[in-house]
Amino acid sequence: MQMIIHAICIVLYLWLLPTNNIADGKRILAISISPWYSHQAVFRTLFTALNKRGHELVVVTSRPMRDPTLKNYTEIQVSAVIEVLPEFNEFIQSKSLSLFEKNMYLMRFLNNIDQRAFKEPGMIKLYRHDNNEKFDTVIIEALTGPAFYAMAQRFNVPVIEVSSVGMYNCQRYFRGYPIAASHPSNWENYVKEASSMWQKLQNFFHTWMFIYTWANKFMIMEQEITNKYFGNDAPNVMDAMKNISLTMINDNPILRYARPEQPNVISFSGFHINKIPPTLPGDLRRFLDNATEGFIYVSLGTTASWSNLSKELLGKFVEVFSKLPYKIVWKYDSDEWSSRKLDNVFISKWFPQQGVLAHPNIKLFIYQGGLQSTEEAVHYAVPLLGFPIIYDQHSRLQRLASLGIAIYLKIEELTAENLDEGIRRILSDKSYKENMIRMSVLAKDQPYDSMENAIWWIEYVMKHKSRMHYLRVNGIDKPWYQLCDIDIIALLSTTLFVIACAAALIILQILHFLFRHFCAPRTSLQKFLSVRSSAKRDALKSKPSRK
Repeated sequence: MQMIIHAICIVLYLWLLPTNNIADGKRILAISISPWYSHQAVFRTLFTALNKRGHELVVVTSRPMRDPTLKNYTEIQVSAVIEVLPEFNEFIQSKSLSLFEKNMYLMRFLNNIDQRAFKEPGMIKLYRHDNNEKFDTVIIEALTGPAFYAMAQRFNVPVIEVSSVGMYNCQRYFRGYPIAASHPSNWENYVKEASSMWQKLQNFFHTWMFIYTWANKFMIMEQEITNKYFGNDAPNVMDAMKNISLTMINDNPILRYARPEQPNVISFSGFHINKIPPTLPGDLRRFLDNATEGFIYVSLGTTASWSNLSKELLGKFVEVFSKLPYKIVWKYDSDEWSSRKLDNVFISKWFPQQGVLAHPNIKLFIYQGGLQSTEEAVHYAVPLLGFPIIYDQHSRLQRLASLGIAIYLKIEELTAENLDEGIRRILSDKSYKENMIRMSVLAKDQPYDSMENAIWWIEYVMKHKSRMHYLRVNGIDKPWYQLCDIDIIALLSTTLFVIACAAALIILQILHFLFRHFCAPRTSLQKFLSVRSSAKRDALKSKPSRK
C-alpha cells in the first residue's frame, strides 16, 4: 500500500511540474529594432534563453528568427528599419565629416529608425489604446531611441534596458551617473587615451558636446514621436529614461576601460558564443587544414562593407596579402575581387566565424574592432590587428592594444607598409599570442555563468515588480551642477577667493602703514642731506681759486 502511495505522489509531482513552470512564467515585451545582425545576435540568445525558462515573449525586431520550434514566442517584424542600412554604410566611410556632424547624423539616423518602426502595423496594434495586452516587464535595446521607453508607461511595468555595446554618456547623465568626461572609456566620441592636457581638454569638450546635443536636439525629436503616437498619455522622454529598473551591458570588464558604474548596471558577455564551434564546410575545412604555415582571417563584420572602401585602400590589402607566406580567409561582400587574383586567398561572402577562429592553424584575425568579433577572438585566443571604422571600435582597439593583444591602425593612415609591418610584427612576436591566451583565461574565469546571472536579474525585477529605486543614484532629479558638486566647489572657491582678497588687502594696509611711519622720515633726511651736499658743492665752485 505504501509503495502505491509513493507511486501516486511521484506521478502527481511529474504531472504538476510543467504546470508550475507555466504558472511561474512571465510575459515579456522585448524591443530590439537595430538593423545590424551582430547586435541582434546578442538579443536573440538572451530572448530564447528566457523563453526556455518558461517565459512568454513578444519580440519586436528588425530581424526575426522565424523558428517554428519556439513556443510562446511571437515576433513582430519592423522590416522598414532595414531599408536605411545602405545609407548608413555610406556614412561610416565618410572622411569629410566632423565629429559634431557624425554625431548629428547618428541622432537623425536613430530617430529615422524609430519613426519607421512606429509606423509598422504590428507596432501600431501593440501600442494603441484599445489594446488589452498585459506584460510583466519591457526589455528595450539601449541603442533604440527614448521614444520606446514610453511603452513601459503604456503597460505600467518596469523597464529593463539591454545594450549590445557600452552605455552612452547621455544615458549616464540623465540618470545621475558619474561622467568621466576626459576618460578614454567614452567610446561614442572617438576619444583617445589622454597623454597630454590638450588631449584631455579635447576629450572633455567632445563628451559634453555630445551630451548637450543629445539633450537639446535628439531628445526633442524623440519627444515629438512620443507625443504623436501616445497622445495625451505621452510621458516626458527624459523622465522615461530616468525610470529604468535595470541596465545590462554587453561588455566584459576585463576588456574595457574601468570606470565607476551604479549598482543597477549589470555586465554580461559572450552570450552569442557557441559552446561547440560550428562545423566548417568541406572546401573551407580542407583549405584551413592544408595551411600548415598558418592562416589569417579577415572580416569587417556585418556593419561595415568592403565594397564601400576605396579601390586604393583595397589595393593595399591585395598587395600585402599577395606577398604573405600564409593563407588568407577573406570575408568579402562583393564579386569584384576573385580568388584567382590571389592564389593564397579563400574569398566568400560568409563564413562560420567561430568555426574559423577555433581552427588550430589560425595565426591572426584582421578586423574593424566590432564587439562580438572581439569577444570571439578573445574566447579562442586569436591575436588581433584592427582598423576601427566607427564609434566604439576606436576606444575598444585602443584598449586591446594597451593590453598587448592587438595592434591598432588608423584607417585614414593605413598604408601597405604599416599594414605589412603590423601583420609580420604580430606573427613574429610571441608576446601577442601569449598575452591573448592569458586574457582568454581571465575572461572565461568568472564566479557565475553570465547568462544565468542576466536571467536572474531580469526575473528579480519581474518577481518583485520592482522599479529598483533603491539601486539608483540618490538625488537623480537634482540639477547637474549639484550632482557634480559644482555648487559646493563654487562656494568653496568663492570663500577662498574672498579670504585671499581680504588677506591681500590687510597685508597691503600693513605695508602702507609701515611705509608711512618708518620709511617716510628716512626719505626726508636723505632729501635734506642731498640738498645740503648740493649747496656745499655750489659754494666750492663759486669760491675764487688761488694762484
